[in-house]
Amino acid sequence: MPESPFPVRGALEGFYGTFYTFPQRNDLIQFIGAHGYNLYIYGPKNDRQHRQRWWESYPTGIMDQFAETVQTATNAGVRFCYAISPLNYDPTRDFPKLTRKIGEMYAYGVRDFSLFVDDLQCAAHHRTYCKLCPWPADVDIAVCNGLYEWLIALDPACTLSMCPTEYHGRAPFNTYLHDLGAGLHPAIDIFYTGPDVCSPDISTADAQQFAQAVQRPPLIWDNYPVNDLAMRPYMHIGPIRDREATLYEAVRGIVVNLMLQPEASKIPLLTWSEYMRDPHSYDPWTAWERALKTVGGATSDEALRHFADNSLHSCLRLDAPPKLQRLANAGIAALDRGEEAGSSPTLDELNDYLNTLDEACYVLKSRLENLGLRHDLLPWVEALDEWVWVGKRAMRLLEAMHGGQPFEHLARGVTRAIEDVQVHSKRTAGHTLLPFAECVLKQAAQRSLMDRALEAETFPARHAA
Repeated sequence: MPESPFPVRGALEGFYGTFYTFPQRNDLIQFIGAHGYNLYIYGPKNDRQHRQRWWESYPTGIMDQFAETVQTATNAGVRFCYAISPLNYDPTRDFPKLTRKIGEMYAYGVRDFSLFVDDLQCAAHHRTYCKLCPWPADVDIAVCNGLYEWLIALDPACTLSMCPTEYHGRAPFNTYLHDLGAGLHPAIDIFYTGPDVCSPDISTADAQQFAQAVQRPPLIWDNYPVNDLAMRPYMHIGPIRDREATLYEAVRGIVVNLMLQPEASKIPLLTWSEYMRDPHSYDPWTAWERALKTVGGATSDEALRHFADNSLHSCLRLDAPPKLQRLANAGIAALDRGEEAGSSPTLDELNDYLNTLDEACYVLKSRLENLGLRHDLLPWVEALDEWVWVGKRAMRLLEAMHGGQPFEHLARGVTRAIEDVQVHSKRTAGHTLLPFAECVLKQAAQRSLMDRALEAETFPARHAA
């Protein structure tokens, strides 16, 4: 395996929501270690001892599990980094609390630490301490430098990184970042998420400009594939794309923020691994094919690929599923041309693909050997399955209309199916089938009006009565 040009290749458990269990975390650490990663950062926002009550000690049983995780990481060739996010930190009184808490993690084998001040309500933070410092960066500089010096006194092998209050954007960067770079100890790494919080692309120039502002190459904190907060309805299992091949020239490394679903996160993690190993030859779709096979297993490879093709919509880009989008649009065009179900190759092709997706969903729900992946994907598989049945019911409605059979009850079934899937908590397939189903319902309504008009013309007395 060629040596990666990125010195730091990390995974970050840094999301809002239910964080991983220790067995899930240990498994993920072993997985990333086997695929070229060398860092795991623990910093889930909803761990109260990480953020909300950061000064509190973990129970002894939890600390024992942390010690086991540190050993698991060491065995896997991965450094375990403990991050702390000191909400409502008061520099006049809280530094001893911070060192005591960090010292407890140090005693259990942790040597790498990170300070997250990114989501700590910086406006209120500045209002609170503005009398103590001329610029908001001063508090963060003092805390980080003090903690770094304290750590190095314990063990020169200790490391410290930090995520600043301002962590994304393009030049010109604000005074805070310039002051932070000038005042922060040069050995402390600084995170940068790119031009946006979730960046569709990150260029070498973006990273170089940030590096100039903070006077050091940053660590990229990449918010793909994370799917917390407003992104929770989406499953981000597509490959990483649009990170420039020369990005390593301007950064210390990349840390990938994980999804709430640890097993499903392995799919994009594998594409990240291939990018970081050789960014110049990286092909996202070839890497993705390999990742799907590695994580999903051989027996359900085809079914997983069909599902994944319809799960490309993400925080980075609003990708519609390519084949389903093409077939649904073609189906609408066929209906506009007056083609009928049963005699239209275009509608037949759409119907065949709906049956393929229906079978794929069945296989993933009932036969997927990777049970962790099944657990992670199941809500989205069910959502896709419901959309498929919107399409299949629409096709049945077309067949009944074009065959001269009663169809009003089928139209009501399509309407109910659309209503049901639109309130589903998960989003997949980009609602691609909705315009097709609505087109079919429109034709059904028009046919119903025509039938009633014809009946009224044929049996006027009946309608008069």
